Amino acid sequence: MSDRRTLQIKQISGHSGAAPGYDAQRDYEVCKLVDTTTCIGCKACEVACVEWNDMPFSPTTFDNTYQTMPETRWNFWNLIKFNEHENQDGTIQWLMRKDQCMHCADPGCLRACPADGAIVQYTNGIVDFQQENCIGCEFCVSGCPYNIPKFNPATKKVYKCTLCSDRVGQGLSDRMPEVRLQGRHEVHRRRAGEATTRTLRIRKGGSL
Repeated sequence: MSDRRTLQIKQISGHSGAAPGYDAQRDYEVCKLVDTTTCIGCKACEVACVEWNDMPFSPTTFDNTYQTMPETRWNFWNLIKFNEHENQDGTIQWLMRKDQCMHCADPGCLRACPADGAIVQYTNGIVDFQQENCIGCEFCVSGCPYNIPKFNPATKKVYKCTLCSDRVGQGLSDRMPEVRLQGRHEVHRRRAGEATTRTLRIRKGGSL
């Protein structure tokens, strides 16, 4: 069972009024930090995400790059995007970016969803989909500015990254940091206003 303090609900899709118990208790928020300057593109985090969430592996798509596939899918929530940049001296540089749910402070998917309880935002900041309440209308897909929620035509449900809410609810980190070969990639707890300072310390090579 998940820790009730960590996964206390902040707001619910298709639900008018305040969420039950909202603002009745103080707790930390979580945020994800990814240092792309040290990412080597090994894609171990992609595999770890698929394995932990017990999703079927998808065929990869070769498009003249080392990118696994063009975009995220209903069963592929974490994608490392490769961008080849040519420097002024003619050398090639790989610029890599992690493409997955942003867990927005004001989630457009939740605002667009008419199904009661299909999308929840916890007080720690995680935005989670509850497929048992999903009606498959795909309004969340059009409501997301990052093109993240994906529809599964077989189940008629929509899926996306949960930021490992099952692990975070038990006080653990998400699955990604356990498998990375190099660099920094982790979820940590913070209070309001702390993210900027900690991010700057990481950029300077400091520790959390």
